[in-house]
Amino acid sequence: MALVSFLYPKFLLLLFLVPFFVFVYFLSILYKGKRAVIFANFEAIERFYDVEFFSKNFISLYVNIAIICLIVFALAGTNVNFDANTSTYSYVLLIDNSLSMKTSDILPNRLEAAKISADNFIDLLPPGVEVGVISFSGDAIIMQEMTSLKYKLKESVNAIDFGVIQGTNIYNALLSANRVLGDAPRKAVILISDGQLNVGSASQIVQYANQKNIVVDTLAIGTVEGGQTDSDTLSKLDEDFLKSLAFETQGNFFSVSDNSDFDESFNKILYDTNKNVSLDISFYLLLAAILLFCLSWIADNFKFRITS
Repeated sequence: MALVSFLYPKFLLLLFLVPFFVFVYFLSILYKGKRAVIFANFEAIERFYDVEFFSKNFISLYVNIAIICLIVFALAGTNVNFDANTSTYSYVLLIDNSLSMKTSDILPNRLEAAKISADNFIDLLPPGVEVGVISFSGDAIIMQEMTSLKYKLKESVNAIDFGVIQGTNIYNALLSANRVLGDAPRKAVILISDGQLNVGSASQIVQYANQKNIVVDTLAIGTVEGGQTDSDTLSKLDEDFLKSLAFETQGNFFSVSDNSDFDESFNKILYDTNKNVSLDISFYLLLAAILLFCLSWIADNFKFRITS
């Protein structure tokens, strides 16, 4: 059973505007009716005011009421609470954007493959799961704080470009991920990388992850055979490191080359369970109000052009 709650309930007082607008609407009809009595030609005055006096068509009124209600509920911060199969974990996507990710052994290149993988994961997210996005090379950049809104997550992933600072500092990226996860009761990181660690050590990363109770799932981007980089050097996937990191932190490892196993692999990461989920639908209510207003405006103008 779904329950509705409001973050800013005081805005609901604006719903009292609805009966006011209804009153004004009918008052305007009465006013136009009185003006029409002065003229003998009812048909002419109907054309002039674009009103059918003897029609019960109140579509315009209903549309305007719907727009007002949608805007008010959006301002009130409407949340829908319901039970759903979802994950008990909060996640951070760690996406490697170092220069080695330019290698094209996976087309079009490793970074684009990593972004596609991240998009696939976001698409499979159950409702209410909070995710953050961090890109990293020699430093780490928080692209998106924790949110359950998929469109925001996708925008942040698509905005990732190759890093300016050289290196692959996974330890620093893990520190940033822990800050983003904050006080989440169960923390998980999905590391999407070719595994070419050149800053820090594997033992340091594993120790920190276990100390902070962070599960690290690793997604290998690249091939063992490797490919040529821009500097004409061979860049190979370090699969052993990524497997070891996942194993030592009780996570899962899988490879981007196993495209047919994407859904199964990501479902393993998501640890399905049943819990109460709260979804903020304010943005969608506001979007619906804008769309309804645009459709109403287009319809009114189209009708005017046809009858004029």
